[in-house]
Amino acid sequence: MNAKTFFRTVLLLFIAACLFFFVRNPSYDRPGQTVGDSGPSFTTQTATVEPTSMPANTRVVVYFFHGHHQCPSCRHLEAVSRGAIAAGFPHAISSGEVLWRAVDIENPANRHFTTDYQIYWSSLVMVNVMTGRQVSYKNLAYVRQIQQDDQTLRSYVQAQVRSSLGAS
Repeated sequence: MNAKTFFRTVLLLFIAACLFFFVRNPSYDRPGQTVGDSGPSFTTQTATVEPTSMPANTRVVVYFFHGHHQCPSCRHLEAVSRGAIAAGFPHAISSGEVLWRAVDIENPANRHFTTDYQIYWSSLVMVNVMTGRQVSYKNLAYVRQIQQDDQTLRSYVQAQVRSSLGAS
């Protein structure tokens, strides 16, 4: 066996091993699970989420849209955002004014959200609700730019929720 064939074989084995470990990584086998969960309990819902499932006094719904398999940065974004809302608005959460919904957009029943909110990957979307109906929404795309700075991300998410609560 010459050196070229040897290195080609080693490289192919390395690629196969990497693919195997990537596919079998247990952190990719738990859709909808968050990392670093904290704060008051509110549900992470991965099934279909429709307005009929909202309490009558809901004013803001914060959706975290994700796919079946979440990368570490997406799980981190979800955890920090969820924690920011839990820490900043415990009374609004317990009263139902603010809802957190994690939604798997790869679930066929939830695919309509991709066109409803023009999203293509993991996204944080804030929906203002009045008398049980959506009146406006905002895709918080800026979170992608600041996701590495937890404090800035927390402050931004809390300011957006505070603004929405004031506007509704």
